[in-house]
Amino acid sequence: MMGSFRRPRPRFMSSPVLSDLARFHASSSALHISNTSVWNSVQSAVIKVFQGGALQTNELYTLNESIRWLLKTEMGSFITEYFQNQLLTRGLSDVLDQILLHSGDERLVALGNAWDRFFTETLPTLQAIFYPVQGQELTVRQMVLLAFRDLVLLKLHLEETLGTAASIPPPVTQMLLVLQGIHESGAPSLEYYQLERLVEVVVCPYVSNVLHNTNHLLLATSKHPITELQNQQTSNHRASKPANIQSQSFKSSRVHIVLSRVTFRSSMENTRRNTRRNTRRNASAPSFKPILHQ
Repeated sequence: MMGSFRRPRPRFMSSPVLSDLARFHASSSALHISNTSVWNSVQSAVIKVFQGGALQTNELYTLNESIRWLLKTEMGSFITEYFQNQLLTRGLSDVLDQILLHSGDERLVALGNAWDRFFTETLPTLQAIFYPVQGQELTVRQMVLLAFRDLVLLKLHLEETLGTAASIPPPVTQMLLVLQGIHESGAPSLEYYQLERLVEVVVCPYVSNVLHNTNHLLLATSKHPITELQNQQTSNHRASKPANIQSQSFKSSRVHIVLSRVTFRSSMENTRRNTRRNTRRNASAPSFKPILHQ
C-alpha cells in the first residue's frame, strides 16, 4: 500500500505563517539577506504606492512576511516611528507638491482629486502592507490620516479659499469630516483646533468638539500660526494656573459641553412630545358647529 499523500496547505497573500519565512527568503535567493536590505525593500514599496504604483502579484505577502521578520529583530521597535516620521513625510510631500501647482478654486479641485486617490487606493494599501504592525498606541489608519491632515491639508492654509469658493468639491467635504473623526491619543492638539476651523467653514451648523478661544480667531491669517499660538500658550502657562488646575479646567469645559448637548437634546425631545400630545388631544376633542337661526 502506498504511503499517504498529504495535500499542502494553500498559501494566501497575507498568510501569517512565520515558520515559512526562512524558506521564503531562501527561494528568493536571499538566504543571507540583511535586515537593512529587507527594510529597504519595504520602503521602496511604500514610496511606489504613494506615487500611484500598484503592488505586483504576491508582493503583499512578501511585504507582510518581511515586516513580521523585522518585528522579531532589533529593528522592530523602530518600525512604527520610522513609518510615521520618515516614510509618510516623504510620500505626502509629493502629494503636497502636486496640489501646490494650482491656486484658488483649482487648488480645491486638485485637493479633492488627491484625497480621493489617497483615501481609496493609498490608505487601504498602506494598511494592508503594515497589517502586522497592530496593537500600538495609534493604528496604521490613524497614523496615515493624521499625517495627511498635518502634512498636506494644514500646509495649504485653505480657510480663506473655502470661505470664498463658489462651490466646495464633495471629496473635500468628505475629507474634512473623515479627518475630524480622527483623534490623537492624548488631548486635542493645535492641529485639531485648526482642522475644526476649516470644518466650521464648510459644515453649517457645526458643533465643535473642543472650545475655541476667541483670541485665536485669526490663526489662519497669521504668517506662522502654529508658532505664534504655541508661544502665546507657553507665556500664558507661565503666568497662569498650575498644570493640574488647567487640566481640571479643561475637563470641566468638556463636561459643560456634554451637559449642554444633553440639555439641548432633552428640551427638543420634550418639545416633540408636547407637540404630539397636543395633536392627539385636538384630534380627539369633539367639534362644535355653530347653530344658524333662520
